[in-house]
Amino acid sequence: GNAAAARKGEELFGRNCQQCHNTRGHGGKCPQLVRGAWAPGGPNSDRFMFDTISKGRPNTQMGAFGLALSEEEIWQIVTFLREEAVRVKATARKAADDDDASWY
Repeated sequence: GNAAAARKGEELFGRNCQQCHNTRGHGGKCPQLVRGAWAPGGPNSDRFMFDTISKGRPNTQMGAFGLALSEEEIWQIVTFLREEAVRVKATARKAADDDDASWY
């Protein structure tokens, strides 16, 4: 919920993550990070996301960033992704509401 941390996380994500996860974490050659399991309330917790960024994922293209980024920077990326997930969910809800309203 920290707007300054989310802004910094967005910058860090752009420099370190979007090459694989696409702009704003919406998925590219690697998984999207703002819906489903990665969304708030999904089975992947903030700690799991932090550990994945820090330590990487064996047998995948996801490398470890724990030596390149500080703990604070990794948490800023997680904060950005969580805020983006909330924005994506709100946009989808509005689109669904707009579709429902078109029936009247």
